Amino acid sequence: MPRIQVEGIINVDHSHKPCLVLFRTILVGVPQYRISQMVKNGGNILDAFGIVDVVSPCGLPIRGIIGIRPDPIMFIALNCQDVKVVKSFYEQLGFVEQEYPYARPSNGTGQFEPPQPKNSVYLAPTPNSMGILLLPLDKKKKITPNPVMRTLNVVYTPSQGSDINGAGESMVVQDPSSIGISFTSAGNFEKEEQATSIKRTD
Repeated sequence: MPRIQVEGIINVDHSHKPCLVLFRTILVGVPQYRISQMVKNGGNILDAFGIVDVVSPCGLPIRGIIGIRPDPIMFIALNCQDVKVVKSFYEQLGFVEQEYPYARPSNGTGQFEPPQPKNSVYLAPTPNSMGILLLPLDKKKKITPNPVMRTLNVVYTPSQGSDINGAGESMVVQDPSSIGISFTSAGNFEKEEQATSIKRTD
């Protein structure tokens, strides 16, 4: 079995307008943020009292919380009509239920960071990696896939004896909520990262 590591890479389709039903938000812990800069760069501020909820220019919803975390991208939140079914799918990919992460030491008891949503399930490959928060949705409501988010890319280390360079195309599947999951080997990811990186001029 490969060791799965979620790197938090999201393929975004800029040609669609936002549809915020299935894909709820990306939670990011940051040491500080400037709302004026978000607005200047095309962000649509929905709420900003301690926590800032903003929709990026391409339609990707993001929630920012002031707090220090080793990995600032904490998790991706998904609406689910059947949390148990979606949980089972991700468990087959190597995700396990983990303790809900917080960006602040108050652990959801203060006014600047909410507690874990009721009946939600947080899954991640390891306690220290980025994860996925499954949020229960009324089964009577129709889930509409968010066209803004094309895939969640999972970077994995191939098992011993397999092609360590990960030659070939990435495999793409869909979870029960119609989120595309793309699997890319660490070798292919490093090559792509090097090929698309922009050198600093300063």
